Amino acid sequence: MLELISIVASLVICVLVPIEVGKIRAGWVRKTFAGDRPKFLAAYRKQLRLLMWLGLVFGILGVTMAPLESHPGERTVKIIAGIIWFVVCGISFFSLRSLAEVADADAAGRQS
Repeated sequence: MLELISIVASLVICVLVPIEVGKIRAGWVRKTFAGDRPKFLAAYRKQLRLLMWLGLVFGILGVTMAPLESHPGERTVKIIAGIIWFVVCGISFFSLRSLAEVADADAAGRQS
Protein backbone atom coordinates (compact mmCIF):
# COMPACT_ATOMS: atom_id res chain seq x y z
CA MET A 1 0.00 0.00 0.00
CA LEU A 2 2.86 2.39 0.80
CA GLU A 3 4.40 1.70 -2.58
CA LEU A 4 1.12 2.57 -4.28
CA ILE A 5 0.95 5.86 -2.38
CA SER A 6 4.58 6.52 -3.32
CA ILE A 7 3.91 5.84 -7.00
CA VAL A 8 0.84 8.09 -7.06
CA ALA A 9 2.67 10.90 -5.21
CA SER A 10 5.66 10.73 -7.53
CA LEU A 11 3.43 10.79 -10.61
CA VAL A 12 1.62 13.85 -9.26
CA ILE A 13 5.01 15.52 -8.71
CA CYS A 14 6.01 14.65 -12.28
CA VAL A 15 2.94 16.46 -13.60
CA LEU A 16 2.73 19.46 -11.25
CA VAL A 17 6.37 20.56 -11.09
CA PRO A 18 6.72 21.43 -14.80
CA ILE A 19 3.38 23.25 -14.73
CA GLU A 20 4.40 25.35 -11.72
CA VAL A 21 7.86 26.06 -13.12
CA GLY A 22 6.28 27.33 -16.32
CA LYS A 23 4.04 29.64 -14.31
CA ILE A 24 6.95 30.85 -12.19
CA ARG A 25 9.02 31.64 -15.27
CA ALA A 26 6.08 33.75 -16.47
CA GLY A 27 6.09 35.76 -13.22
CA TRP A 28 3.64 33.84 -11.03
CA VAL A 29 3.96 33.83 -7.23
CA ARG A 30 1.75 31.67 -5.03
CA LYS A 31 -0.93 33.88 -3.43
CA THR A 32 -0.55 32.25 -0.03
CA PHE A 33 3.20 32.97 0.08
CA ALA A 34 3.94 35.68 2.64
CA GLY A 35 7.16 37.05 1.12
CA ASP A 36 8.07 38.74 -2.14
CA ARG A 37 9.16 37.14 -5.42
CA PRO A 38 12.89 36.71 -4.58
CA LYS A 39 11.98 34.91 -1.35
CA PHE A 40 9.47 32.76 -3.21
CA LEU A 41 12.06 31.81 -5.84
CA ALA A 42 14.57 30.93 -3.12
CA ALA A 43 12.02 28.77 -1.29
CA TYR A 44 10.92 27.05 -4.50
CA ARG A 45 14.51 26.33 -5.51
CA LYS A 46 15.10 24.82 -2.07
CA GLN A 47 12.00 22.66 -2.53
CA LEU A 48 13.23 21.49 -5.94
CA ARG A 49 16.64 20.59 -4.49
CA LEU A 50 14.91 18.54 -1.80
CA LEU A 51 12.75 16.77 -4.40
CA MET A 52 15.82 16.09 -6.53
CA TRP A 53 17.68 14.40 -3.68
CA LEU A 54 14.60 12.53 -2.45
CA GLY A 55 13.98 11.25 -5.97
CA LEU A 56 17.55 10.04 -6.21
CA VAL A 57 17.49 8.34 -2.79
CA PHE A 58 14.08 6.69 -3.27
CA GLY A 59 15.02 5.64 -6.80
CA ILE A 60 18.22 3.97 -5.61
CA LEU A 61 16.43 2.33 -2.69
CA GLY A 62 13.63 1.03 -4.91
CA VAL A 63 15.93 -0.47 -7.50
CA THR A 64 18.40 -1.97 -5.00
CA MET A 65 15.69 -3.42 -2.74
CA ALA A 66 13.80 -5.07 -5.62
CA PRO A 67 15.99 -8.21 -5.79
CA LEU A 68 15.38 -8.84 -2.08
CA GLU A 69 11.61 -9.25 -2.56
CA SER A 70 10.21 -12.75 -2.40
CA HIS A 71 6.54 -12.09 -3.22
CA PRO A 72 5.56 -12.47 -6.87
CA GLY A 73 5.18 -9.15 -8.66
CA GLU A 74 6.78 -7.09 -5.91
CA ARG A 75 10.08 -6.82 -7.76
CA THR A 76 8.39 -5.28 -10.75
CA VAL A 77 6.47 -2.80 -8.60
CA LYS A 78 9.63 -1.74 -6.74
CA ILE A 79 11.58 -1.31 -9.97
CA ILE A 80 8.78 0.75 -11.55
CA ALA A 81 8.51 2.89 -8.40
CA GLY A 82 12.28 3.39 -8.41
CA ILE A 83 12.27 4.43 -12.05
CA ILE A 84 9.47 6.92 -11.43
CA TRP A 85 11.46 8.41 -8.54
CA PHE A 86 14.47 8.75 -10.86
CA VAL A 87 12.15 10.66 -13.22
CA VAL A 88 11.17 12.95 -10.31
CA CYS A 89 14.88 13.53 -9.70
CA GLY A 90 15.46 14.38 -13.35
CA ILE A 91 12.45 16.68 -13.63
CA SER A 92 13.47 18.49 -10.44
CA PHE A 93 17.05 18.83 -11.68
CA PHE A 94 16.05 20.31 -15.03
CA SER A 95 13.41 22.53 -13.41
CA LEU A 96 16.04 23.84 -11.01
CA ARG A 97 18.34 24.56 -13.95
CA SER A 98 15.48 26.29 -15.72
CA LEU A 99 14.76 28.48 -12.70
CA ALA A 100 18.45 29.36 -12.37
CA GLU A 101 18.04 31.40 -15.56
CA VAL A 102 15.23 33.44 -13.97
CA ALA A 103 16.52 36.52 -12.17
CA ASP A 104 15.07 37.18 -8.74
CA ALA A 105 13.87 40.61 -9.78
CA ASP A 106 12.48 39.33 -13.11
CA ALA A 107 8.78 40.00 -13.60
CA ALA A 108 8.38 41.31 -10.05
CA GLY A 109 5.49 43.48 -11.12
CA ARG A 110 3.67 40.72 -13.02
CA GLN A 111 2.37 38.77 -10.04
CA SER A 112 -1.02 37.15 -10.43
